[in-house]
Amino acid sequence: METLNNGYQAYQIYQSLKLHFTTDYDAVKYNYKTSVKQISFERRRDRYFFEKLSRRFSREELIQYFTANLIENQKVWIGDMSDEIYSAYVARYDKITYMFNEDVKFLYNKGYTFDQLCSTTEDYSANPLLEALRSREIHPETVVLLDILVNFLNRLRASVSDPLGINKETIDMLIKYKSIMLQKPLPKNKIKDKILLLFTS
Repeated sequence: METLNNGYQAYQIYQSLKLHFTTDYDAVKYNYKTSVKQISFERRRDRYFFEKLSRRFSREELIQYFTANLIENQKVWIGDMSDEIYSAYVARYDKITYMFNEDVKFLYNKGYTFDQLCSTTEDYSANPLLEALRSREIHPETVVLLDILVNFLNRLRASVSDPLGINKETIDMLIKYKSIMLQKPLPKNKIKDKILLLFTS
């Protein structure tokens, strides 16, 4: 694994992912780098956190650490980022096929068809996946994996009626998260087989 030399490098990764989840900036495209200058980093009162993280984690681990915390809260301050959230994130990836299977089985047992999972309700106000995610009955990786299979999130974002912007903010986060998930090996064939087994049998 590529190691980091200093807090400035950690800060660049943090800044790139913060921008990734809150603006049109693409952290993956720009290799988790930004134009932020080292002198700007050295003036930050919170630079201690980045120095500390750069000694604890490799570059890849730090990308995952920041991602884990930012998908929970896109406005989180570096000092409030949590090892517990990161550990839970790593654990989800360690059992991602099993987790996906359990999440999809849960939705199937609630009586949803696959088309319903990828669409809005009749009044365009909600979506079963987003509702289950909001209530923490399923995991964000499950929704992203489904989008990798059938590419429904952009269409869903365009069709959902969302005066408060809550659903669209969630969808935007998931779409941004997708580009990061695609950098990791994923069990695409296994999850496709699970969908076919449940919803076409």
